[in-house]
Amino acid sequence: MRASFLGFEIAKSGLQTAQTGLDVTGQNMSKMNTEGYSRQVVEQSTVYYDSTSYKYALMNSDKFGQGVSITQINQIRDEFLDTRYRAANSEDSSLSKSLSILTNIEEVFDETLNDGLSVILEEFYTRLQTLSSNTGDIEFSGLVRSSAQKITETLNYYNKQLETINEQEKFDLSVSIQDINTLTEKIVQMNKAVQFETLQGNPTNELLDTRNLYLDKLSSHINISTESNTDGTISVKVGSQYLIDSKHASVATVSLQDDTDGLAIITESGELEVISGDLKGYLDTLNGNGAYAEDSGNDFNGIPYYQKSLDDFAKSFAEMFNELNSTEKPLFAGDSASTIILSEEWLKNSNYITTTTSSDPSEGMNDNILRMIIALDSPRQISDKFNGAFDEYVSKLMTDIAIDVNFAFDMSKTASTVLSSVDNQREAIKGVSLNEETVNLMKYQKAFEASARVMTALDEMLDTIINRMGTVGR
Repeated sequence: MRASFLGFEIAKSGLQTAQTGLDVTGQNMSKMNTEGYSRQVVEQSTVYYDSTSYKYALMNSDKFGQGVSITQINQIRDEFLDTRYRAANSEDSSLSKSLSILTNIEEVFDETLNDGLSVILEEFYTRLQTLSSNTGDIEFSGLVRSSAQKITETLNYYNKQLETINEQEKFDLSVSIQDINTLTEKIVQMNKAVQFETLQGNPTNELLDTRNLYLDKLSSHINISTESNTDGTISVKVGSQYLIDSKHASVATVSLQDDTDGLAIITESGELEVISGDLKGYLDTLNGNGAYAEDSGNDFNGIPYYQKSLDDFAKSFAEMFNELNSTEKPLFAGDSASTIILSEEWLKNSNYITTTTSSDPSEGMNDNILRMIIALDSPRQISDKFNGAFDEYVSKLMTDIAIDVNFAFDMSKTASTVLSSVDNQREAIKGVSLNEETVNLMKYQKAFEASARVMTALDEMLDTIINRMGTVGR
């Protein structure tokens, strides 16, 4: 015969389980808007019949389960979706950063609100034509000099703005690197906490949520992968290098290397293989030499590409007009976009520009100006990669940045859509649904009430047996 109070134990286990279910449901509902939180569920299992726990053998009719127990409180996550999310997040951050910097570069060359280089070149061309018909007139010579000065100042301005963007993005890159090191240290601290609680046999769901949130944030900076260990800790890798090696208790510090070969992200073990994340966006735009890249160089059209393109324009423009005016009477000084200026002699005397190539005044007073006009409008080897007129070169430069921005915008939009799709799939699993939790709330409430009713019924039965049986005839 079974124990008299076995029914109470069964009912009690039902009460305890239902109460825990209510607590977990309440926690899910209270934290449904908490960043990084994953919903939790109570995993229940039956308490099986164990014959060794009885002094006397039970009848077959008494050999049934002995209630319910809570196996564990599970955190609902999908590791595969976490991996996909972090990869998509890293790619989205990379393209978003590239788009942001390229947009800043495009604004430097923008000619919709202000007169840009192409407009000033056209003005210079027009004023040379006017001067060819008014040779020797100091007023028209002064207008040509003024237009030439606008060209040099525009080139100086473009280069200065690109330098400003370059310095700002370098600073922002250093901030991202600091953030990586901070997140890495936080993940290490979470590893230690998870390891300790796991060894103590305590639940670690909240700690895992916090650690996963740090991993999500880290993935926005750089491409990462994780390895799980039996003690609950994880190791974090970038390519083949470990940022966090939990098995050997080592942590790498990320830093920025800036040398003649460009910027690189390094640790104590060497250069990191950065293939995505905002660090990839920074490196592409800060190191990208485009058509000027060597075999192993970065061929992205970044800030160096546009700076070198402007330098080639400035050098070729100055060399051509200095040669046409006479090498002994240079019109320009400097050989790059940052250094090109008008020569001191031309600044002092607007008629310093040579109008004729003949010493005889009767043999054409404006033939050199015509040569300048023709040269300005004729194809020329401006750079190793371009042969054409100066206005065509400027037009190509403007087209390059417009194409780069449009391409980056389309790619960023696609990456954002992929990230949103993966995030929605992940949230569908780990996110808290108010409707679902309301159903669970009602389910556990009814289960609690049912177990309480069983206990009441058992109490009434025992009361009858103990206090009422055998009282007849007294």
